[in-house]
Amino acid sequence: MSSQPDHGGPRGKPTAAETQPLLGRSTSTTSRSTSATNATNAGSSGSKQLTTRHAFAVLVTLQIGSGIFSSPSQVDSNVPSPGAALLVWVLGGVLSWAGAASFAELGAAIPLNGGMQAYLAYVYGDTMAFLMAWIYIMAAKPSSLAIHSIVIAESIGSLSPDPTAAWLLKLIAVLAVLVMVLVNSINTKITLRLSESFTGIKLMIVSLIVVGGLVVVIAHFINPNSSLSGSNDWYTKDWFATRPTVSEGRLIDWTNMGTWERYGHYSAAIYGGLWAFDGWDNANIVASEIRNPGKALPKAIKASMIIVLGSYELVNLAYYIMLDWATVSSSDAVAVVALGSAFGNGAGILMSILVAVSCAGSITSNVFAIGRLTVAASEREYLPAILGQRGSPWRQTRAPIESEDSDTDSEINGMAALNQDKLLHFDAPIYAHLLLLILTIAYIFTGSFRTLLTFVGMAMWVFYVSTVAGLLILRRREPELHRPYKPSAILPATFVIVGTFIIVRSAIFAPVQAGVLMCLLIVGAVISKVRTQ
Repeated sequence: MSSQPDHGGPRGKPTAAETQPLLGRSTSTTSRSTSATNATNAGSSGSKQLTTRHAFAVLVTLQIGSGIFSSPSQVDSNVPSPGAALLVWVLGGVLSWAGAASFAELGAAIPLNGGMQAYLAYVYGDTMAFLMAWIYIMAAKPSSLAIHSIVIAESIGSLSPDPTAAWLLKLIAVLAVLVMVLVNSINTKITLRLSESFTGIKLMIVSLIVVGGLVVVIAHFINPNSSLSGSNDWYTKDWFATRPTVSEGRLIDWTNMGTWERYGHYSAAIYGGLWAFDGWDNANIVASEIRNPGKALPKAIKASMIIVLGSYELVNLAYYIMLDWATVSSSDAVAVVALGSAFGNGAGILMSILVAVSCAGSITSNVFAIGRLTVAASEREYLPAILGQRGSPWRQTRAPIESEDSDTDSEINGMAALNQDKLLHFDAPIYAHLLLLILTIAYIFTGSFRTLLTFVGMAMWVFYVSTVAGLLILRRREPELHRPYKPSAILPATFVIVGTFIIVRSAIFAPVQAGVLMCLLIVGAVISKVRTQ
């Protein structure tokens, strides 16, 4: 696929259509630069609501999701020691920081709606933007919902004294996603209110886990035989000593492993860590709304990454303190198991509820985003038009009610109009949500937590790396483009190099997931070619 943009006629300030989430317009390099500069100037004259403090809060809450309560098992099982796992979390944080800084530059320089899609279209042309929408709608986001649903099921199943059958866990996961999609299909206001309420719960869970680990350490030093002393692995074993782990039901012997295979496991571990940091790609939202982004944005990004990375390191330390190390790598509901093991079944039940609610919050955010992305794709004729329909399909069929009394007619029809207005509040994209539900259920039944995690990582990072590579292309192609925030080139360059290596090695290490992704990309490219003819 060519990295050169599609060419067309010149243009001035972007129109409303061009600032929709799916940009399909093609422009010359000169007109792109003029357009972006005009948009920047227009945006700078508007109201900028966010200070450094606000931007910091937004970035922190976007990143802390459900991943930190589930993905530590993916990290731990693919590295030879707990110490190595903690280093992987640091690497994930550094990569996320580099990515957030790069996306913030793009957001400040190209303030167009649509985020990553807009940048891909701006740099590479319409085909790349279409492929991004196609992969996100058909693979990445439904798989993400499947992961969150599986975590809810695993959290509930972990409370049972006996292992829960795999088929029952899948049914629980299906029920969870079904309920959440239905709730989020009522109207937009309900979805937004749910999203806001879940943020505080996520932060509370992180605090509880860290405090739990601290209590265990204090209890151990006061009385080593205390019932709150947790596991004894954390003070009797070497944190960096190589030990066998279990991944996907297979025992991994690190002492007899080649370098290439070792890198493959590390790549899988990094995907687990990056899943927990996911949300940094929304730094472009902050960039377009923050006051004086050239000075305030670097401070917000650095501070938020320090807080998030520090929180994740402390949470993982708490896991290793409260649990036997073998349990960390074997449980996909590690937060629930950790609190239950250290403080009893009551704490485990509470944590199970909180993690389930947190995952429900992540499902809410994803349903909202992917529903609107699907609508935009249908409006651009990327997908069938019916997927763009909002609300109840029968809401427009109500006919006026006739009676012999004109005054009665007026009163009844007024009530009918009021009821019609109420019906119009059902503004969620029903058919887009139905497609999402069907795909998510398919991924739940065909994949496991760790298989889906690797698949989602590859699918999303292909476009993350492409977008940041586009930043480097723009720096060379349009050096005159106004950039209120411009981090050192070391950050995007490191992101592209390391990200590319991780994608390639993971594709070799997980050929099935890579094959599915490649097939989807080929089908998407064919559809894109056909629709433009």
